[in-house]
Amino acid sequence: MPVVVVPYDSVLQLRLVTGTDPESGSPIIKTKSFNKVKDSAVEQDIFDVANELVSLQNYSLDEVRLRQTSQLTS
Repeated sequence: MPVVVVPYDSVLQLRLVTGTDPESGSPIIKTKSFNKVKDSAVEQDIFDVANELVSLQNYSLDEVRLRQTSQLTS
């Protein structure tokens, strides 16, 4: 029986560098999440929106993530 993928939720995450740890020198990362990204959205469009959102932030970007959750049924 073939597997059916049912999308549940997509979350856009911006990982922002908010400072530097004085002891280790490693960057301090904070995450901003944006829920309910449409399943039909194209990855390039999501990335473009993420870059526009970063331009509104006070911190520099470390990474853009897209978390997608799905249910597998038969």
